[in-house]
Amino acid sequence: MANLYAIILAGGASSRFWPLSGDAHPKYLLKPDGDSTLLELAWQRARQCTEAARILVVTSGAQAHLVREALPELEASNLCVEPARRDTAAAVTLGCKRVHALDPQADVLVLPADTLLEPAEALSTGVQAARAQEGYREAIHVFGVKPAWPHPGFGYIQPGELLGDGVHKVRGFKEKPGEAQAAEMIKQGCLWNIGCFLFALPTYERELHQHLPQHSSRLKPAEPKDVSEQDYAGLQSISIDFGLIEKAGNLRVAALQAEFDDVGTWDALLDRLEKSGRTPEQAISVAGQNNYAAGEAAQVAVVGESNLLVVISEGKVLVLKRGHGQDVKRITSGE
Repeated sequence: MANLYAIILAGGASSRFWPLSGDAHPKYLLKPDGDSTLLELAWQRARQCTEAARILVVTSGAQAHLVREALPELEASNLCVEPARRDTAAAVTLGCKRVHALDPQADVLVLPADTLLEPAEALSTGVQAARAQEGYREAIHVFGVKPAWPHPGFGYIQPGELLGDGVHKVRGFKEKPGEAQAAEMIKQGCLWNIGCFLFALPTYERELHQHLPQHSSRLKPAEPKDVSEQDYAGLQSISIDFGLIEKAGNLRVAALQAEFDDVGTWDALLDRLEKSGRTPEQAISVAGQNNYAAGEAAQVAVVGESNLLVVISEGKVLVLKRGHGQDVKRITSGE
């Protein structure tokens, strides 16, 4: 697609995958199908939308070498390294600053490195549909999929007026509504928010100046100078969703014919691996069944219990009962 750049956000480290978490084990290096990492799958989706020379990856200094190893096709100049972590508003704006230096009139597609979308071509189809609508360069686009079930921890988009080919105006958003409210929102035709965005660079810069003036001034895309560590570290830590997207004046949503999974917990990863027939190593089970082991090589035996996952990494051991994956983050949060 002419004039389109893609920015892959790959700087996070999910606490829900403790002890395989932190900068050494970012979530985007998990392999939910047993073959390709989430980052590689995101790269493939981006490649279906634009050429490799127009794909950028934003990551942290601690993870830059992991991205280089995982994506040998990524041009060295297209790896944007953040001086500090300041959530996704800063990461997106840093990537846009680099795109502006290449083409100040570009269209930009932003996608996360750590989610799953199938089929892979669904995103490119949605991007084409969005760009085919009249006035698309004056709007900011989000992407949604029909929910498979009332997931209480996902974000939801309420579509409004249909503009054409699955593209609607946005009526509203709801983040993590809880299961009962999520079920009601599904009845109303709401979509899961998959965390992808599309916009013309001048439109993004205008909205950034209005809603996040600190980001606009400190990461001014039109200025070619490098971002100083002091300027970046002083930024407000805020997501692009809350800081800009949900406040933008002209919002559209493209509904994708796809299945979405954020693979956000050990439970979700095990479900994906079971579907692909690539489960982790079977633990020795005595008076129990369906117990697995992952991480560092070790002989694991479980006696008298079923449906456990044992993860060993660098002297840390997780024993997880299936169905409690969301609680793993409490280990590091102190809850």
